Amino acid sequence: MAPKKLNLRQMQSIQTKKDIYNSAMRLMKTNDLEDIKIRDICEHAGVSIGSFYNYFKTKSDILVEMYDQADSYFWEKFNTIRDYQNVKEELVCYFEIYAEYNKSLGLETIKQLYTTNNKLFIAKGRYMQASLQAIIQKRQDSEELDNTISPEDTTEFLFIAARGVIYDWCLHDGDYNLVLKMRQYMTRMIETFVRNPI
Repeated sequence: MAPKKLNLRQMQSIQTKKDIYNSAMRLMKTNDLEDIKIRDICEHAGVSIGSFYNYFKTKSDILVEMYDQADSYFWEKFNTIRDYQNVKEELVCYFEIYAEYNKSLGLETIKQLYTTNNKLFIAKGRYMQASLQAIIQKRQDSEELDNTISPEDTTEFLFIAARGVIYDWCLHDGDYNLVLKMRQYMTRMIETFVRNPI
């Protein structure tokens, strides 16, 4: 069935939300979200403050939107790649895409996410975690991965490691290639779960 065509009002609504989000993201490249006023976001987006509250309850909802955008980005990128030589290649590719998205947001924005106040990292049910868990389940069922650790725990283990790489990149002020470092680190990490390392 073809997707339902949006009317002009719906398209304008989507664009307004996108403009507000993009405005906040631009401001976050040089300012802490805590210091950014909703008025500033709206002025840069060319919308009223009332429009902001039509789409976001608080500034923190900008971060929620950021994670939703990450899931969408990930779905588009990862699902276009199908031919993997082996499980290690598939999982390494997964985390390279994760690194690419983080890099695309910019160092200063990522630094703001990596605080103990940000509980979105451990939110359950996100597409990104669910898709990795499904891959791990499939690869465990085919006996390519160690199945003595549950898919849920393996997913958590790998994400903790990947976030550690990104945190280290932040600590070093982005002075190395994040995608390359993620590939190197996660290749070694994933080998510990592969039954017959290649």
